[in-house]
Amino acid sequence: MTTKAVIGMIGAGNMGSAILAGIVKGHRVAVCEADAARGRRLKRQFPIELLDLPELCRRARVLILAVKPQVFEEVLTAIRPHVRKSHVVVSIAAGITTPYIEKRLPPGTRVIRTMPNLPAQVGRGVTGICAGKFATQADTNLARRLFASVGKAVTLDESLIDAVTAVSGSGPAYVFLFLEGWIKASTRLGLSEQLSREMVIETCAGALELLMESGEEASTLRERVTSKGGTTAAALQEFSAAKWEQTIYQAIKAARRRAKELSR
Repeated sequence: MTTKAVIGMIGAGNMGSAILAGIVKGHRVAVCEADAARGRRLKRQFPIELLDLPELCRRARVLILAVKPQVFEEVLTAIRPHVRKSHVVVSIAAGITTPYIEKRLPPGTRVIRTMPNLPAQVGRGVTGICAGKFATQADTNLARRLFASVGKAVTLDESLIDAVTAVSGSGPAYVFLFLEGWIKASTRLGLSEQLSREMVIETCAGALELLMESGEEASTLRERVTSKGGTTAAALQEFSAAKWEQTIYQAIKAARRRAKELSR
């Protein structure tokens, strides 16, 4: 059922349009998009209204700021005269803290910060959600419902958002990197590139589905695949010798450190 409240989206690039594709199924959505050609494409694709910034702010209850961090200050300056006490301002920009946003909008503005990831484009995203100083529980719940339309939404304290950025925000790249290496290794064993790609992707997809459907721990399933002295054990020994687990930890820790450095 379509709700009466209008959700306003400012900017609709790759991530913004992915979120738009989810929330438009259950909400009235209006978009303000600086790129006119992109705006026209979105209007052909989705049942949305294209509005200028003042009208969008007047009509919408929720303002989703889906613009890049480098233009965020400019957008906050532009919307400041139009933000009312009834608004909930939701940011998807990496590294932009709620105090930074609150300082640049009228006093008491209710701000929600989110960290979605790329699989939102196929409805399988993971979004971390944290509330600003003035946001209510109802605001947080609303944000969770919106982002649940593109995957899983979790709420947490803002002190943990850099960890979320490192784990799920950057996480798809870790998966793609591993798959890339796995495919290359397969071709070196003599399999064609096409066959390698098909086998690796389907093996990964099947393993993930088994993990989700079985409810068992990853370690339990790994042990089930691994026979003592067998082929899997030989492969896992190589991973262990290369300190695979420590490498993963150091990589994610580096991502979290960089997220902290980029925050403002």
